[in-house]
Amino acid sequence: MKSNILKLTVIATISAFALANTDKKLKINAQGKFKFVQFTDIHFGESPEQDLGSQNVMRKVLELEKPDFAVVTGDVVSGYMWDGITDGWYAEQFKTFVKPLYEHNMNWALTAGNHDTQGDLNREQVSELDRTYNLSMTKPNAPNISHAFNYMLPVYDQSGQNISFRLWFIDSGEDQDCMGVGGYDCVRPDQIEWFRQQNKAIPESDPTKGKGFLFVHIPLSEYINLYNNDQFYGKRQEDICCWAVNTGLFGALKEQKTVEWVTVGHDHNNDYYGNYDGINLAYGRKTGYACYGPDNMQRGARVFEVTLNPYKIETWVRQEDGTIHKELTPNSKPANIIPQTKCGGALQKANNINEHDVELRYLREYYLKRADLQHLIPQALKDEVIQ
Repeated sequence: MKSNILKLTVIATISAFALANTDKKLKINAQGKFKFVQFTDIHFGESPEQDLGSQNVMRKVLELEKPDFAVVTGDVVSGYMWDGITDGWYAEQFKTFVKPLYEHNMNWALTAGNHDTQGDLNREQVSELDRTYNLSMTKPNAPNISHAFNYMLPVYDQSGQNISFRLWFIDSGEDQDCMGVGGYDCVRPDQIEWFRQQNKAIPESDPTKGKGFLFVHIPLSEYINLYNNDQFYGKRQEDICCWAVNTGLFGALKEQKTVEWVTVGHDHNNDYYGNYDGINLAYGRKTGYACYGPDNMQRGARVFEVTLNPYKIETWVRQEDGTIHKELTPNSKPANIIPQTKCGGALQKANNINEHDVELRYLREYYLKRADLQHLIPQALKDEVIQ
């Protein structure tokens, strides 16, 4: 049962910080640039040793990059580690997450992942908790639409008077299904319509229209098209595990000038990016020590740097050993590549699930301990444990 007591406490605390948080502005720095890091899939809460390792990755990235901002694209906490009883469990793990950010006086904003809400808080409560911290710039959800992390942050020029570009956050939901279809959750039609209308409100004459980034946890289906058909930079080491239903977000991105980049998390063994139909699609680099992956890669964070004059966007990965990894040549795909034809590894109903999914095999033992999560495990994997 979700903790109503904690919820009331969190809401009360939010009121003390709400004004301070909404008064903050992101601005281009004195060098005419704006640099942000993307932390993703940190998975706090599995063990103290792993938590310390994840904190140290964050510290290394923040120390060396000295960014203007941090974006977090979900799975901050491994919610499946909750014992099903302890109130305040998620909030305790979240303290571990914010510690490196406070050590560096770093503002951040986040969207939740599918595992964040497998603990003792629902999505609204996770958002409320995050916004109790005065360095958080996460905004309340847009009114009357699905999920809990749908908002936009403008980045202003050095004067703080004029918008230079925009950071959009859209919530891709949980593990259960997408509108009744078994698999990973999705961005719902009402969220897409909100995004569409918010962009329509920006005049076509505004030179900043179309400049910006979109952050989502679970990747769009179009990441499959990029992998199958176009050049990409970086590694694709597991199936793209996208939404059970393609609800049309990418189409909305193309209807008008919206964003230049979409960047996601979720698939720990992927860190590639490339241009598909005029939109740059990217993965962050897995940051955390817990859960599975990243295979054959160091943990770290994707970095984006926007330069205003002349306008350009650069990206690279800062790795946990301090080195910079920057892909300069496209990935060489084998001539006999087998195209991916559907979203892989989806946590479907038990009789349809892909029991070979690397994440699910990792999560099997944790899910079997929780009556509310056991339906996500296929019988084949349950039988392996019994044997």
